[in-house]
Amino acid sequence: MAARPMVHRVEVARAITMIAKRRTKVDDRHRDRLPDSEDSDPREVLDYLRKYSAPPIPLWVLQADVCDALTLNNWLWWEDRRRELHFLKAGRERGLFLSQLGAQVGVGKQGVIDRIDRLEALLRYDRPDEKLSRAARQAARVAQERRPAQIRWIEQHRCALMGLAAAIVAQAEHYQLPDEEREWIDELAVDAGDAAWTPATMAVMSLAAAELRTAPAIVGLDSRRPHAVHLILQKVDEVRSRFAALGNGS
Repeated sequence: MAARPMVHRVEVARAITMIAKRRTKVDDRHRDRLPDSEDSDPREVLDYLRKYSAPPIPLWVLQADVCDALTLNNWLWWEDRRRELHFLKAGRERGLFLSQLGAQVGVGKQGVIDRIDRLEALLRYDRPDEKLSRAARQAARVAQERRPAQIRWIEQHRCALMGLAAAIVAQAEHYQLPDEEREWIDELAVDAGDAAWTPATMAVMSLAAAELRTAPAIVGLDSRRPHAVHLILQKVDEVRSRFAALGNGS
């Protein structure tokens, strides 16, 4: 099974903000119950969406909510992996027997060791740079030697990444996304134009894809047949999954 796409904390904040903006427009009955600050607990936001997603909420809002909800869910999946690794290692450091730890996660002694190894491999490259400004991404290129697997993968797939970036920008133009809905798409266009691809740029591409995926013009498309934009977004998801799997032995 492929690793889930990495999710940057900025993507989480954006998803919460976009959900809040949409619900402000259409839900005057329950909007005050939605946690809407950028640092809100994603679980509480997901609980809200599960509870308050019935008519008369418009279909396009519900569809966009699903896309942003899955971003939040992916973030939580990675957080759960980090948390489990922390406590498994803490248990060993604090002198617990492997059998005691294994009983809590349903594996034997060797299973605990294997589980720690797999989680460490999975999480080795799971955090892109926390700052996504262009200056920070330029600084990240100076530190490429610290992330050899990521850098090597990006170099090997540079042409495909550039093509995907150009396709995202082209679709934003085609569907005439307004400026306020394409902040990260424009950032991606600049990076692609500079050929300045780093691991942080992969996070920028994720944010750009999220902007495109949840734009009203896109979620309003006839879902009975795939459009070009859907195929492009699918390719972006595949690339993100492959990038996330670096160091996972897959």
